[in-house]
Amino acid sequence: MFSKMVSMANTPEEVKKDAAMASAPASMPSGPKYPYGLCISLDDDCLKKLGLDGDMPAVGEVIHFTAIAKVTSASMNDRETADGGSEQCCRIELQITDMGVPDPEPKRNWYGGSMTQDNDNDGE
Repeated sequence: MFSKMVSMANTPEEVKKDAAMASAPASMPSGPKYPYGLCISLDDDCLKKLGLDGDMPAVGEVIHFTAIAKVTSASMNDRETADGGSEQCCRIELQITDMGVPDPEPKRNWYGGSMTQDNDNDGE
């Protein structure tokens, strides 16, 4: 049904390439860990719709979610490379239309880590 989950983090080579394009010294890669466009931002209204408006996660915690996205743009182009050659570049843009987060109790289990709590044996 779905392909396996893969890390979208830039490789060290991609970080160096991005740093070089930004005129940063190659010895000090300062490029982003993940490619531009993979970050989504959820405002107060979105958090309320998802039921995440009460117990905010700490920076660094993981939130598991599923999403449905609509393809809003698809293109294939040739572009010039730094060495004067050309390469084919494919790109799609996605608009997330629906998303959901797991709803276990207590809410702290929504965010990564162990799915069991010390209170699992609290008299049940």
